[in-house]
Amino acid sequence: MANKQMTADEILEAIQKMSNEERWKLFDKMYDLYYSKEHLIIKAKRKYLEEDDY
Repeated sequence: MANKQMTADEILEAIQKMSNEERWKLFDKMYDLYYSKEHLIIKAKRKYLEEDDY
């Protein structure tokens, strides 16, 4: 079975069916994924430290 991309309307419908707790988890994850650069900084530091080990 092929993965079907969801439409914006389908995603909003799914969000409306979620509990408030799950909505907050989703929004936190979306924020981290799209707006927070902290994870990119941590990733860059790790890569730098790993390269420094060699």
